[in-house]
Amino acid sequence: MAGELSISNLVGGFDYQQILDQMYALKSVQIQYYQERESELKNKKAALSSFDSLLEKFQDVASDLFDDSIFQQKAVSVSDESAVKVTISDPTAVDASSFDVSVIQTAKKDVWLSQAGVSDETAPVATTGGTLQISYGGDVIATIDYDTDTSTETPSTIQEIANAINSAQDKVRATVFFDGTNYRLLLSGEDTGADNTISVTETGGGDLLDVLQLGDNYTASHVQTAQDAVIEIYGTQVSSPTNDFTNVIPGMTITAEAPTTSPVSVTIDHDYGKVKDNLQKLVETYNSIVDFVKQYTGKDGALSGDFTLQDIRSTLFNKLDPLFQLGLFDVDKDTGHLSINSSKLDEVLSTDSKGLEDALTEDLKNNLYDYLIYVTGVDGPVQTEENSYDNQINYIEDQVDLTNKRISEEIESMKKQLVQLQLYMAKMQEVQARITQTFGTPSIIPGTSIKTTTGL
Repeated sequence: MAGELSISNLVGGFDYQQILDQMYALKSVQIQYYQERESELKNKKAALSSFDSLLEKFQDVASDLFDDSIFQQKAVSVSDESAVKVTISDPTAVDASSFDVSVIQTAKKDVWLSQAGVSDETAPVATTGGTLQISYGGDVIATIDYDTDTSTETPSTIQEIANAINSAQDKVRATVFFDGTNYRLLLSGEDTGADNTISVTETGGGDLLDVLQLGDNYTASHVQTAQDAVIEIYGTQVSSPTNDFTNVIPGMTITAEAPTTSPVSVTIDHDYGKVKDNLQKLVETYNSIVDFVKQYTGKDGALSGDFTLQDIRSTLFNKLDPLFQLGLFDVDKDTGHLSINSSKLDEVLSTDSKGLEDALTEDLKNNLYDYLIYVTGVDGPVQTEENSYDNQINYIEDQVDLTNKRISEEIESMKKQLVQLQLYMAKMQEVQARITQTFGTPSIIPGTSIKTTTGL
């Protein structure tokens, strides 16, 4: 009977995590490919989203040109704005014209200032208590009781009386006026206009108004009389309780600033500033689309080889034909950019503004409106491509998840096998140690190998 035992190249252990990491790296090549493809698709989608934003901006600018109100704007020039100001509230109601305005008088508030006062603002004003009555525009708005005792709640000092007047109503403003020597009572109406007059009387036996020399019995205290503003236009005088005349000419407000010694000339003319601004915005937005298409569909662009953007840019160019027909645009053959022929635009506006209005609000609108709604809509070519990229991205993400799951399962299985291998090797090390202990010297067990043969 014979037997043989062989143990070769046993080691004390190994780092199985390093093996697992290397295995994961090899298995993850497919995931890296998916991720690179996903990144590429996301870049394409982002580029399309940016292009869609440019189209929406172009649509907004074009919509402003479709609005015929931009041709109704008016500009105002006034020969003396220190005397007269004119604003347009409704340009559609105002015709281009010129006229003269004279300001006869401006609107004023009613103002009363006591001709006498008190040197001590903390002392009672009257020598006898009484009742003060204030009327505004013919109506009694406040009745103020006063006394001569500062220790009571009834007003007695000049500031207390002013405070009581202000607390009782909101049509007449009372303030204490200091002239450098005495404290006097100032009453000012809230509104301008001849009807908004103030009346100040005593209704009791007090002497407050006599002490202050104020009110209806002291005409000198009526320092400013309420009056309407009056202007003369087209040979007719017109009055207003305020300095604003809103109904003289529909859609226009004339404001009297100061009386005039000679008529002020007012000229209303067409204002085509919005037309020019909106045309310039249309050109700038179109040029942005041209540059975008060139950059992103070129050789190294994110959308290289995608002809959808080229088709849209070309279609937009063709649909601008009504403006080319008027000679308003020049084309740079090197860049594809449009520019406005300013002299031609000015000529058209001065000689045929209605023709330009029709070209923008009818011809251009008919050409562009439906197409812009289509290309920016949910069923348009841009959104359709974006949806396609979304579907591809979602598919790739699903594949990444599945691949990760499969790799994780394989790694876990390998991990279990390596753990078992490590346990087995540990047991073999124990066997080697017992053999070494049994047979003694290393010469019996050369290297890491032992070979024994027994026989009978």
